[in-house]
Amino acid sequence: MKYAPRLMIVIFLMLAVTACVSDKSYNRAILKLEGTWKEVNDSTLENDGHRFYKATKQQGFMAGQLTANRLGMVVEQQSFETGFMLVTAPAPTPLTMSEWELVQKTDTKEMRAILQDELGVMGRWATLDPSGKEVLANVFVIEKGEGIEVSVGLRLRAKTRTSAKKKRLQPPPTAVRLGLSKFWTAYEQELGSIVEKYSAAGSKLRVSSSAKKSARTPKTAMTPARVPRSNPDGVAVIIGNKKYGARIPSVDFAHNDAVAMKRFVVEILGISESNVIDMRDVTRADMEAVFGNARTYKGKLWRWVRPRESDVFVFYSGHGVPGMNDGRQYLLPVDGDPEKAEIGGYPAELLYSNLAKLEARSVTVFLDACFSGESPRGTLVRNASGIRVTPREIPQVSFTVVSAARKDQVASWDKEAQHGLFTKYLLEALYGAADGNRYGNSDSRITLSEIKVYLDREMTYSARRQYGRDQQATVSGDPEKVIVILGR
Repeated sequence: MKYAPRLMIVIFLMLAVTACVSDKSYNRAILKLEGTWKEVNDSTLENDGHRFYKATKQQGFMAGQLTANRLGMVVEQQSFETGFMLVTAPAPTPLTMSEWELVQKTDTKEMRAILQDELGVMGRWATLDPSGKEVLANVFVIEKGEGIEVSVGLRLRAKTRTSAKKKRLQPPPTAVRLGLSKFWTAYEQELGSIVEKYSAAGSKLRVSSSAKKSARTPKTAMTPARVPRSNPDGVAVIIGNKKYGARIPSVDFAHNDAVAMKRFVVEILGISESNVIDMRDVTRADMEAVFGNARTYKGKLWRWVRPRESDVFVFYSGHGVPGMNDGRQYLLPVDGDPEKAEIGGYPAELLYSNLAKLEARSVTVFLDACFSGESPRGTLVRNASGIRVTPREIPQVSFTVVSAARKDQVASWDKEAQHGLFTKYLLEALYGAADGNRYGNSDSRITLSEIKVYLDREMTYSARRQYGRDQQATVSGDPEKVIVILGR
C-alpha cells in the first residue's frame, strides 16, 4: 500500500499531460504527419502507380474488378465510360496482418518522431492501429495509343468521426509500397489470364511498365463481353457433378465448368454473387430442395425469384441418363443409379415444368450433359449392353434451353482446356466469338441463333476431329433472343 500514493501521482501527471494536449495541437501534429507521408506516398505513386499494357479497355476494366475480388476488396463505385473504379476494404486489407506488422516495425518510429515535435511525450505513445479506417484504391483504366494506362492511388477513409480531432488518413509509406506490389501482381495475373484465354494464338500477355516499352498486342479471337450492368434481381443456379459412386465414371471437368460459368454470370451477366446458388456434387434431395419436385415447384429457387422481374440462369455439368423403361431424360445426381434413373434421377421434363412455373422474366438453361447412357469414360448403363436406348427429344419450352448433344450422342471433353467440349465452346460464343462475321452479324448482340451457328460449326467439328464422333448441341427457344450484349 505504501506505493499507492506514488501510483496515484503518476496517473495524475499522465492525465494532466494528456489534458494539456489541445485539439488544436493534436490536429497540427496530425497535419504535419500527413504532409510528410503524403510527400513520400506521392513520389511512390508517381514512380510505380502507373503501368501501360497492350490490352483493350474492356479487358483492363474487367481485370480491375477481378483484382479487387482476389485481394478481398469490393468495387464500391465504377464507371466504364470514364474508366474509374473505387475499390474499398477495411484496413489493413489488402495487406495481411503479418504484412501489417512489418509496416508497424518500419514506420512507427518515424511517426512518433514527427508527432513528438508537437505533442511532446504523448507522441511516444502513438500506434499504427488500423481499426476504424477503410482502405480506398482509386483505379483508372484509360485508353492510350494502342493499349491502356492503368493508374492506382491509395488512401484511407475514417469509418466514423467521434470528435473534433483529425484522423490520420495517409497510409504509412511502407503500406503503400506493399499494397502497390500486391495490386500489380494480382492485376497482371488477371489481365494476362483474360488476354491469353481469348487470344487466337494463346500467347501470354507481355507487359511493360511504360508506353515506351510497349509489348505487341495479341490478336484476340473474340470481342470481350460488356462490362456488366447490375442485375440485382437476377438469380443463377450453377451445378457441377463430378464425383459419382464407385462404379460410375466421374465427370472429370464438371467442377471447372461450374467455376467458369459462375464467373461468367457474375462478371458478365451482372448477377450478384449473393444471388448465385452454387453447388457441387449434388444429390437428388439437393436438386429437389432447389428446383422442387413433382408435388411442388416451390423450392429454394422459387423463394429467390421475383415474379416478372428476375432473370433466371441455370447451368448443369454432369451425367445425364435415359430412363430404361420410359425413355425420358434424367439429370443424374451423385447418389443416383444410372440403371434406375426413374427412381434416383431428376427428370429433365420436371426441371422445365417447375422452371416455367416460376413466373420469371426470362429463363435460360445450359446443360453440359448427354442422355445416351454413355460418357467419355465408358457406359453408364451396364445392364443395357447390346441395347440402344433412345431417349426422347427435349420438349419444346417457353424459354431457352441449350444442351450439349442430341439423342444418343456422347458429350465429349476438351482435355487441354480441362472443360466439357460444350462448355468450352459455349463460353467462347458467349464472350463474343459468336458475333463474328463468320457466325453472326457483328452487331454486338449475341443471339441464340448465333450461339447455335457457332456450336454447330466449332464444337461439332472439334468432336469429330478429336474423337471421331458426332456431337451437335440441342437448342430450344426463340432464335432471336439476345443472351449477351457486347461492349457499350
